[in-house]
Amino acid sequence: MLNNWYWGRGVAGDYTFITAEMIAEKQYGYTPLPVFMLAKNGKVVADDVSKVNFEKHDIHTDEITGKPVANIHSFTYRNGTTEYTLSYHRRETILRTMFLDSVHGFKKVLAKLAGLDGSYSRFTGPVTLTHKENDEVIDEISESAIWELMYFGKHKHEKSER
Repeated sequence: MLNNWYWGRGVAGDYTFITAEMIAEKQYGYTPLPVFMLAKNGKVVADDVSKVNFEKHDIHTDEITGKPVANIHSFTYRNGTTEYTLSYHRRETILRTMFLDSVHGFKKVLAKLAGLDGSYSRFTGPVTLTHKENDEVIDEISESAIWELMYFGKHKHEKSER
């Protein structure tokens, strides 16, 4: 059902968050399925995914996995005059796993023939939370973060920017 996802969770000051941009597989039109929850001091302040916009920037092809990776990706929640943006900035890739590496012998040959090429990557860098009211910055907090990118299937529908 799923082709890939960016997933993260963390804390920035008084805020806690869970984010994901899941992309359905080809037979479901590569439909985006967002997840967004932001709480301040334990109280949810934003969780309506219909008000969330996901963006990726500075996309490159990872030299080991061959998958497109965004150096910057962000989730922006807008509700009336309130806006929250969580922006992840990749500094380092700390883990890369190709699923085929865990399969051996005849099973690996069959998996390759079936076109399986899944991977898992984990990144570190700052996540910045920006809270605006009426376009005025109320809060801006940056913290260290860890997040992931999982590919279950092919990625030919995505393009690198460089």
